[in-house]
Amino acid sequence: MDHDGHGHAPHEHGHHQQDQHEHDPLDDHQQVLDLDAELFGSQLDAVLDLLGPPAPQRIVDLGAGTGTGSRLLRDRFPGARVTAVDHDPAMLDRLREQGFTAVDADLGAGFPDVGPVDLVWAALSLHHVPGPARLLEGARAALTPGGRLVVVELDGLPQVLGTSLEERLHTAAAADGWNRHPDWTPVLEAAGFAVTRSSLVLEPPASPAALRYAQLWLPRFLTLAGLDPADRAALAALLERPAELAVTLRATRTVWLAEIQEDPR
Repeated sequence: MDHDGHGHAPHEHGHHQQDQHEHDPLDDHQQVLDLDAELFGSQLDAVLDLLGPPAPQRIVDLGAGTGTGSRLLRDRFPGARVTAVDHDPAMLDRLREQGFTAVDADLGAGFPDVGPVDLVWAALSLHHVPGPARLLEGARAALTPGGRLVVVELDGLPQVLGTSLEERLHTAAAADGWNRHPDWTPVLEAAGFAVTRSSLVLEPPASPAALRYAQLWLPRFLTLAGLDPADRAALAALLERPAELAVTLRATRTVWLAEIQEDPR
């Protein structure tokens, strides 16, 4: 699956033949994912604080990507078996390199056959699944008594500058469909879950990693066909002067904690 985690700006998949001096957009994308893990990953511990006891022993990370969530889960629950599910060969290789049991599965075809599960984690991945009802129903069937499903989505694009220019960039991106996802509450309830929804604000401090993140993230807005020419020129000029980037990272994530709704009959 495609995991940029930040609004899903267009980027290329597949194999690229190029000389060593040619710029590779896939490398930038990979760096963004790694920086996201470094800057935001540890703060997602607050999501797991919502779970409370007992600690899960069998965990599935749906759409695991580079393993940000899988690593978080493994660190938080060191005694658990974490199964990382994805459908991208490059991501699966990375997951295996990190020591995870990696399962190749198309989530659009339903929940993978991985046996009983105590916790299903779906961070920034569920909106990629066409018609996710089948997947969620399968997740409910796989969950053990007391098992839980956690869905995490970005509530809007990450803020890196906090300027009026960035607000206009976000408006143009929203018009182009970036970061579009529904309120998962009714979908989860229809699949047989009782749902608690909450928000989490993440504000990593200024750092060289935050600056690099901004330098890699902001150029994505230049791909917007509907971007105002003046804003395009202003952004391009700003990117030519990285020393002038005053980075103030801020991201809000929405969290759905879904628990099995027992049949009252």
